Amino acid sequence: MGRATLASFAAVAFVVALISLLLAGRGAIEHQSFKAFYCAGVAVRHREDPYRVEPLRSCERRLLSNHEPEGYVEPAPLPGYALAVFAPLALLSPKAAAVVFALAMAIATILAAYCLSAVLQAPPAAVLLAFAPLALLNIAYGEIVPLALAGICCAGYCIARERWVEAGAAVCVALIAPNVGVAAVVAVFLFAPRTRIVILIFGALLAILSVLALGVHRNIEYATTVLPLMARAELVASDQYSLSHLLYAAGMAPNSALLLGRTWFVIATVGSIAIAGVVSIRRRETALVPLIAPLGALFFGIYLHDIQMLLAIPAALAAAARTRGVTFRTTALAALALLVAVWTQRAARATLILDGAGVAGAVYGALSPAGNRLARAIAAAAVTIAAVLLLGRYLTPLAGSQIITAPFHVAPNDWAANAWAIYLRSTPALTNSNAGVKVPTLLGLFLTLVCIVRLGLTPSRSELREPPPESAPYSVSLQRYG
Repeated sequence: MGRATLASFAAVAFVVALISLLLAGRGAIEHQSFKAFYCAGVAVRHREDPYRVEPLRSCERRLLSNHEPEGYVEPAPLPGYALAVFAPLALLSPKAAAVVFALAMAIATILAAYCLSAVLQAPPAAVLLAFAPLALLNIAYGEIVPLALAGICCAGYCIARERWVEAGAAVCVALIAPNVGVAAVVAVFLFAPRTRIVILIFGALLAILSVLALGVHRNIEYATTVLPLMARAELVASDQYSLSHLLYAAGMAPNSALLLGRTWFVIATVGSIAIAGVVSIRRRETALVPLIAPLGALFFGIYLHDIQMLLAIPAALAAAARTRGVTFRTTALAALALLVAVWTQRAARATLILDGAGVAGAVYGALSPAGNRLARAIAAAAVTIAAVLLLGRYLTPLAGSQIITAPFHVAPNDWAANAWAIYLRSTPALTNSNAGVKVPTLLGLFLTLVCIVRLGLTPSRSELREPPPESAPYSVSLQRYG
């Protein structure tokens, strides 16, 4: 990596880390999902059930400064191995733990950008800028998605360098977000055969860790009771991107909506895994497998919010960097901009700056120096900012002052997912339809899938004896990233 490239990457990484620390230091834990993860970690340490109203509610209540209803509790619907990660953090004070967690998520994002830039032979600073808007949104909310991003991108990096043990271990990290990460794990298992033993070993280790953290009975409860309850609870949530929510909002019965949503999830996930395999074989780039495979799970999948869309950006960057032809290249770049920008937040100055910088970095990273890539990146950023402002004018995102909850009560031994379902139904602002703000992201996912399928239908560069893609001339080779 040249000095200028390293310096620009270090500068962007420093800014991302600094903003992350500021978000953690000045943010209120009560507004973050991290409070649920932290309290679940406390429960794991004390050998209590992290999926019940108690002990979660008592712990979260100590972190709340506002007056939520007596029954309010935010669940932590993660598997045992994921909750075990939070047990050591629970040794710290909540604020200190939040700062450590935010810094860890920032480091994961920076590592993901470094690895993906090497796979795509793109400037690492540009890739990190592309990640920044959604990564910082995750950090602001105290979410774990950047860890899954790091697992996916590091797996691609290790596969490209034929480090099969590291690749198998890295892709298993994506299971921290199991509803999306499982697609990457299965795809790598199928299409990178030398990782299979490692994946099986790490899968067994995660199962053992889950049992050690929660015991056998609570793990069974998680799979058979907690997950179905959480899916039903989130059916009414307006911030859901799932097909089940869309069908329910359109008037379908809950059971039918959930069944069709699960069926679609299986079909879409299997389809994207197959597409990832075809693309990797046709292009002779197995490193693309973990990047592409999660797309199906993200397209109207299960239990999806805007934060999970961060995991679509690696595939979108790959599509924009690899697609040939003016029409499909333009389509891929448009899809990339739609996925990088955050459409669900108010169009405040900070949001617009992050969206503009993210889109500019993404487009800059996908284009070659020929054709004035800087001007095109700036133009793409300007168009995106204008679109965010326009959308915000007609479809105003939810403000905190609009969230008013009717009083409700739940039993201490009830499931936290049941309490969450009652909370959502007692808070009209969280169930009012806001489908319009989801359209840009869903359109970006669809267009990216179209471009990825296009990649699978076109011959590889070696078959055509073509020069490297546009992204190659301005980057050092993969070997120089070691």
